Formats: sequence, C-alpha cells, structure tokens
Amino acid sequence: MNSSFQRRLVLHLGVAVVGLGLLAAAAQFVLAWRELRESQDDMLRQVAALALRHPGHEMSAPGRGGLDDHDSRIHVSMLPIDPAPAWLGSAMRSRLHTVDTRTGRMRVYVQRQGPYTAVVAQATDARDELAWNGALRALLPSLLLVPLLVWLIRRGVRREFEPVVRAARRLEALETVQEPALELRGMPAEIQPFVDAIEGLLGRTRELMRQQQRFVADAAHELRSPLTALALQARNLRHAKSLDEARLRLAPLEQGIERARKLSEQLLDLARIESADAPRESVDLVALGRELLAMHVPVAGQRGIDLGMEAGDVPSVVSSARLLRAILGNAIDNALKYTPAGGEVTLRITTLGAGARCEVIDSGPGVEPSERDEVFKPFHRLAGQEIGGTGLGLAIAREAARRIGAHISLHDRDDRRKGLVVRVDLPGLRAIGGNVS
Repeated sequence: MNSSFQRRLVLHLGVAVVGLGLLAAAAQFVLAWRELRESQDDMLRQVAALALRHPGHEMSAPGRGGLDDHDSRIHVSMLPIDPAPAWLGSAMRSRLHTVDTRTGRMRVYVQRQGPYTAVVAQATDARDELAWNGALRALLPSLLLVPLLVWLIRRGVRREFEPVVRAARRLEALETVQEPALELRGMPAEIQPFVDAIEGLLGRTRELMRQQQRFVADAAHELRSPLTALALQARNLRHAKSLDEARLRLAPLEQGIERARKLSEQLLDLARIESADAPRESVDLVALGRELLAMHVPVAGQRGIDLGMEAGDVPSVVSSARLLRAILGNAIDNALKYTPAGGEVTLRITTLGAGARCEVIDSGPGVEPSERDEVFKPFHRLAGQEIGGTGLGLAIAREAARRIGAHISLHDRDDRRKGLVVRVDLPGLRAIGGNVS
C-alpha cells in the first residue's frame, strides 16, 4: 500500500517543529531559571543594602528578623545589634554563600559596613520553588505554540495539495481521452512538470487515437471496395451462359480475392508490428537478403526484371529478424510493382559504422521529393499511377523501422538514372560475430 506523501510531509515537518520547539523550550527554561536565580541574589543584595542604611534603632524593631513574605522566607540580621546566627562562621566574608543549616540549606549574603554587618538569608528550597514556577510560566507560551504550529503546517500542506486532489478527480472523471485538454494549472512548482508530462501524454494519446480512427476508417473503406467488387463479380459469374464466359468472368473475381487477401494480410502485419514485442537476436543480413530475393524471384521472372543483390563482408547485427524481413520484403515488393518489364531491382547491403545500410534500388518512375513523406502514410497512392496496390507497404516498413530504431528514407539513384532508392539505416546496433541468446 502506497503511503501518503501529504501525510509523510506533515509528519516530517511536525517532528521537526516539535523537536526544535522542545530544544527551544529547554533553552528558554534554562535561561529563565538562571535569570530568576540571579534576580533572587540581587534581591538579597538590595535587602542588605537597605538594612545597612538604617543600622540603628529603627532596624531593631520587632520583626526585623524576617520579611512578611511566606513564599520568599527571607531572614535579616544586623550584627552586632542582633545575635549572630549559629551557622554564621566568623570567617564568612562579604559575598554570597550557600550554607547547610539544621533547618535546611540557605543562600546567604553577607555585607559589612563600618561596625555593622548585614546578614540576609533565604531558604534554597523557597528559591528553587520560585525559580521553577517562574521558569514554567515563561515556558508555557512556547509549549502552547508547538501544537498550534503543527496544526498550521497540516492545514497549509493540505491547502497546497488541494489543486493536486482536484486534478486527480478531474482525471478520474474523464470518460475518454478524446475530451478537451484539462489545463491543469495552479499546481506547486515541484509538481507542475509532472502535470505537464501527463497533459502531453494525453495529447499524444488523443493524436494516436485519431490516427487509429482514421486508419480504421480507411481500412474499412479499402476492404469495402474489393468486397463490393467481389460481390458484383460473383453475381456476374452466376449469370454466365457458357463455360467460356464463366471462365472469363472468373479471372477478375480471382484478382479481387487476391487483392482482398493481400490487404487483409498487410493489415494484420501492421497490427502485429504495432502491438507485438520485437525481441533482438543476431541477424545475418546477407542470408536474410538471399531469402527475400528467393521469395520474389518468380514475380521478377514473370515480368523479366533483373533481381539481384550486392553485398560485401557485412557482419551480423543485433536486431529483429521478423521486422527486418517486413521492412526489406515490402521495399522489394514495392520496387517490383513499380519497375517496368525489363527493368532491374537490386538489394545492396553495406556496413555503416557498427551497423549496416540496406538499399533497395529500382529503375521505376521514382517519387517526387515533395511526395516522399506522404508515401509512408497508410493507403496513400501516387497520383497518375495505374498500378494497383493497397498503399500499406511503405507504411508497414516505416512502423517496423521505428520499432527497431532504424531509419527508412527515399532517395534518388546515385547514377542519376531514373528510379528510386529505399534506404534503411541500422545505426548504433552492435556488430557481433556470434549468436545472441
């Protein structure tokens, strides 16, 4: 179970505030204690100074031995007028002393002036009680502020996270990513990049879904046309009056069936490439090229096209054999389709850094530079071309290249002859000599 970031933040800040508050309270208590003890010593000095101002008859009145304060419990003696306390030693000098007596420990201040000596004493337990109570009263506001600060922190953190909570509710309430942009603003600066990334992901998802919807619509249209034609051709075949007429009408029906089969296979290939994983393995490009040429030799032979391969000492590369077969197979199939009878199609494989470059070179009509990006879109066909096709071959090749990190592009022939070069670069793929497990 995931822990709450808000709760952890409040907890950490609360612990820090409580800890620092306790340290500050302890320091404040110690300082208040010391200050009160010093003020008590100052009071003893002041009482002694007052007594020495009236050392005669006035100070010998009854009750001079103690102040009328039960809490302070201060006792004053004037020597030689009053009898000396039993605990007062003859060597006691004029300053503050702490003396143990039969009645308890005393804090004593002795001050001599001429023939008189003022002795002011106070019980230490009374002093401690007064200092303790005073320090606690000074500490009380700080102790009350600590829980208030924790409450304010909790409230402040919760308020700062309210935009995040509202954004989460808005995302949860979405029924489809096709809805307009959420415009999740007002977030904390630390969270805003994450929110921007979510909005960017939603935007890309919307675009992908629109592309998928367009693709499905185009695919349905492309499938509807041959199926409608097949239905008409089947109806015409049923009304044939002779076997020869039936055979004549069977030929376009077979062509329509083949076109529908080819389109269905390419749609399935494109779906598999987009959804399935592409495990990497050691691929011998030369052996793969020979395999693809052998598959297309019958078609090339029927049209009198010179189909060949140029390859040097090209090492194996780490890639997906299935996707490379789809890329080069569609490029060769497309080249054979557009190359006129008696032309040539060449598969050239060369080394490119740590990878390789595969080129399918034909002698067909070529593609204008302004249209070379368009031909990679699904169901796109060149204007003015009478050659039939599904318009999916290069779209499948581009998607497969994207999945393996390759780059596919269209170029003119290097020898300035008429034709087209379909170039597939496999850069950055580790060249190896053995198999990859």
